[in-house]
Amino acid sequence: MSILGASFQIGRSALATYQSALAVTGQNIANVGNPDYARQSGRLATLDGGLTPSGHQVGAGVRMTGLVRNFDAAVENRLRVALGARSGAETSQQAWLQTESLYNELTDADLSTQLNNFFNAFATLEINPQDASTRSLIRSSAENVAGEFQRLHKGLVSQVEDLNVRVGQAVDRADDIAGEIANLNKLIITEESRGVGVASALRDRRDGLLRELSEYLDIQVRETANGAVNVYVNSDPLIEAGRSRGLKTELRLEDGLEIFQVRFTDNNGLVRARDGLIAGVVDARDNAIRGQISALDGVARAFIGEVNRVQSTGVGLNAQQSLSGVHAVRDANAVLSDPTLGLPYPISNGVMIVHVRNAQTGQETTRQIEVDLDGLNGDDTTLADLAAALDGVPGLSAGVTTDLRLQVTADAGSEVWFSEDTSGALTALGVGAFFEGDSASTINLHDSIRNNVSLIAASANGAAADGANAGRFALLQRDGTALLNGRTVQQAQADMFSTVAVGAANAQVRYDAADAVYSSMLAQREAVSGVSLDEEAINLSKFQTAFQGAARYLSAIDRLADDVLALVS
Repeated sequence: MSILGASFQIGRSALATYQSALAVTGQNIANVGNPDYARQSGRLATLDGGLTPSGHQVGAGVRMTGLVRNFDAAVENRLRVALGARSGAETSQQAWLQTESLYNELTDADLSTQLNNFFNAFATLEINPQDASTRSLIRSSAENVAGEFQRLHKGLVSQVEDLNVRVGQAVDRADDIAGEIANLNKLIITEESRGVGVASALRDRRDGLLRELSEYLDIQVRETANGAVNVYVNSDPLIEAGRSRGLKTELRLEDGLEIFQVRFTDNNGLVRARDGLIAGVVDARDNAIRGQISALDGVARAFIGEVNRVQSTGVGLNAQQSLSGVHAVRDANAVLSDPTLGLPYPISNGVMIVHVRNAQTGQETTRQIEVDLDGLNGDDTTLADLAAALDGVPGLSAGVTTDLRLQVTADAGSEVWFSEDTSGALTALGVGAFFEGDSASTINLHDSIRNNVSLIAASANGAAADGANAGRFALLQRDGTALLNGRTVQQAQADMFSTVAVGAANAQVRYDAADAVYSSMLAQREAVSGVSLDEEAINLSKFQTAFQGAARYLSAIDRLADDVLALVS
């Protein structure tokens, strides 16, 4: 009977083992749609013992010695790297494409078209400087240009704000994930310390969270002997066993823009992410969009400066009795070349020509005013000095206003204008300006021009039929400026858009490459850890047949036992 007992043991072990194997197969099939699941396999081993009637030891059956979690740490690590690169590249690509679409180039409403319309209108005015409709067209074109600069600036700033929000949301989620991973580390340590095997479900959940975290930050993962993982961001620890250092955002102001930085919660240290969504957002925000804001402001500043330079040294159909500067200084007694004065344009050593004419008699007084900024003898010109020099011109009074701007006024019945300024002081101070402001956000048509288009300075000498100064406006379309390193305003604008177009194309190439690597690594992970229904169907049939065979074997042993009992009874 002991021999029959060994036979029963073989059958019983087979039933139990293949029932477990069927359960493993069922678990795999149940999780075929779970992207975090790592396929499991049962490890089978022969049981020793058991003798046949002839005395041979064939064994005592089979048992499942453990579960194998089909997981390759190296493949998983490369997948996380690829996922972070793809996420960062996608974020950058979206930002560049959004900026490209904002410029709306190659349409009738883009900035380059508005600039062309503005300068071309002056070419028409040069031919007929008294034409009221052309002057009205210039006013309309100027407002369109200013409006387009403002629209682009607002759109770019809005992008920065949107990316700041996205950084905040990403950091909040990454912080939550880090906390969950730290808690899972504790659970895995506890579960596996009991010696019952690998905590597969907990590890699946943790691996899924690590992959999600890698979408936000480029992380390095190191597993410890007790089953926990330590997570690092650019060699700085984020998760150590059951503790997360935490992540947060910190607001700071740069160039008038609110910028979020990512920091560790525990010590306020800067998180130096090199890839992932957070790094992609920061790169797009700081290098792409903020760079465009700076370039756009530079183009607007040069455009305002060059137009105001020509306007300030010409005459409209009616010269003005009073001219005021739109740009104030911080100290009327400081040298005009002092960069701390806050003026938007440079002033250098030079001269300006001022004209005062009696409107009734036609008598004209012309004086050359020196702007001494040679740095010699300690007598360089201040705003107060410049006002005093102009005030000394017969028929003219000049002074510094209470808000530190230059004010020039002709006597009653007289008018004043300037015909030359090699120092750039009129432009820097905004005297007789066409535009107000000095950037894309502050550009605006001066109220004097908006209210009276006859003040557009088409003439160089005050004669009604003279359009020479309008020609100087038109030439700005082809003449470079030192404010843009020798480029014209339109060349600088074209270069600005070209940078965006190239950036968008490069971002697309980076994303395509990163996506290809990610797809390859995902396929490798699926080959190792993914569930194949075809393979599981084969296992299901095999284990089912084995279970049925074990059951038939036990039935046969049971009948044999009955026969033996009948013989001895």
